[in-house]
Amino acid sequence: MRKYGLIALGMIAGIVLVVGLLWIGSIGSVRAQSGPATQPFATTPMAPALLTDEGAAIETPQPAGFGDELPPAGMNLDSLSPAVLPTPIPGETLVYFVPTDNDATATVLYLYNTDDVAHVVALRGFSYNGVLVYSLNINVGATSFLRLASDSIAAAPPPSWATPAPVITNFTDFTYFASLSLPRGVKAEGYILYNPGTGTVDPRKDQGAVPLRFSTDPASLFIPSVQSSR
Repeated sequence: MRKYGLIALGMIAGIVLVVGLLWIGSIGSVRAQSGPATQPFATTPMAPALLTDEGAAIETPQPAGFGDELPPAGMNLDSLSPAVLPTPIPGETLVYFVPTDNDATATVLYLYNTDDVAHVVALRGFSYNGVLVYSLNINVGATSFLRLASDSIAAAPPPSWATPAPVITNFTDFTYFASLSLPRGVKAEGYILYNPGTGTVDPRKDQGAVPLRFSTDPASLFIPSVQSSR
């Protein structure tokens, strides 16, 4: 009698073991099939916004790790071909200038709107053969002022730089010349400064600003201005 009891117990234990193995196998199969679909998507962390001493956030449109020596997103250096420069917008003044934006320099632009209505200023950047590599439309409020910089701004700029917060424009080293389409009443000024090795504009430090020269003729951009006494 005892012998039959041990046999029955062994059979029950075997059945439980087989059922357990089958259950574990089915769970593993389900996980293997659903694993890739349930994996979280990899995200690229964005650069944190810098805070000014006025508490205004200065956000940079380029992602983290996007340097001045890297070409703009989507720019294919192998397929560049000469392009036609923009046609002047009726009633606006199209001016050209040469920015610089690498690991040791930055370009600062001032836009003044003396008109009593808001305007949109078209900023465009071009490669060495006229291919468009940078494009930004800038809203300038009525009777207001706006500053643009091609590098990030120091976390504690002077109050005059904090309000309104500057617009960050990363020309990169691939923008050989740029254009501004200035509506009626909008004035432009700017300069180039040196910030070696930092990639950050600190207005509190003397960085040897060099004024920009604006021209309505792109062919004269790289020709020094000729002074005449007449």
